[in-house]
Amino acid sequence: MSSTYIETGGQVRVYDSAVKAHDRLPLGTYRVRFSSKEGFSLVRTADLAVGAEKVYGQREAKVDKIFRTYARLDRNLGVMLSGNKGQGKSMFLRMVAERAIAQGLPVVLVTEDADGIVDFLDTLDECLVIFDEFEKVFASGRGHLAEPNRQNQFLTLFDGMSSVRRIYCVTVNDVQDVSHYIVNRPGRFHYHMRFDYPGPDEVREYLADQAPHAAASEVENAALFSRRVNLTYDHLRAIAFEMNHPEAKFSEIVEDLNIKAIEPSTYRVEAKYLDGTVLADESVLNLHERSDVQRTIELRGTQRALFFSFAPRDVVFEDDGSISIPVHTIDAMDEDEELPDELPARITLTLVGQTSYSFDR
Repeated sequence: MSSTYIETGGQVRVYDSAVKAHDRLPLGTYRVRFSSKEGFSLVRTADLAVGAEKVYGQREAKVDKIFRTYARLDRNLGVMLSGNKGQGKSMFLRMVAERAIAQGLPVVLVTEDADGIVDFLDTLDECLVIFDEFEKVFASGRGHLAEPNRQNQFLTLFDGMSSVRRIYCVTVNDVQDVSHYIVNRPGRFHYHMRFDYPGPDEVREYLADQAPHAAASEVENAALFSRRVNLTYDHLRAIAFEMNHPEAKFSEIVEDLNIKAIEPSTYRVEAKYLDGTVLADESVLNLHERSDVQRTIELRGTQRALFFSFAPRDVVFEDDGSISIPVHTIDAMDEDEELPDELPARITLTLVGQTSYSFDR
């Protein structure tokens, strides 16, 4: 059996005949691996693929935009995908990777940090480089742990000063934990695509596809529920599994599933007066608390202000999916800390952070 001799840095290594030499990085998907003895290397792994799973929303158009823009650029293209877990970032990442392979671009996955990783990545040929959960793998240097900043080491790489073009795609769960030199810097990341919670229309479409045997009235109940609580696609997957028979009751399903709203959500609070005046602001609330603890809201306008407290247990979830706070249950003051001359006719809450607030079919 013949041997292959590889010389690098004055050192000759002997390999068997299975060793192959390539002028360019072969098409495929690789994971970056670091060893203290051997340094950095690429390990082949299975290609990321969407498969037969249906993609919801305008995801395909976004993928088209990324590769259309990359074709027009003479430098790197950075793409940041942000949003809470379960919002479809991983699915979108698979779509981007699948398109890259189809266009002849190798895919490189970066899942660990080690000194020298920037220099290693900059030796690669043209490819798609993916950093999944970027802020978790590479610390920002902020927070109580006082870890060193490991994100800023990539700034020159993302700047696109290299002679080789690449697409850098990062997913982020918490934008607040990403370096200020990366966020809001289109020179480094041309696109920042945000993944919001599915709204009622998306919930209806998803359940119509994934739970075809569910009663139409129960699908509508799920859509109404999505106006009260932010549901992720992970939630919808579990709901669809349970709802896929005619006798399924959404109220019973949601009571047992592990999707309780234990974390506060952001709501737009609007106080509407008889003369047409509207005071509005956003507030973080947990409407599913049923204790007597009061929540205080401050609304200001040019002509009047309203400060009021209410108990989440008094919130009314209407049959049409809207949310209101009965005015007679609030404790209200004006900016002089006196009882206001006039109370609003209606106080409503609208869940913030969905792809659509519209509830029209």
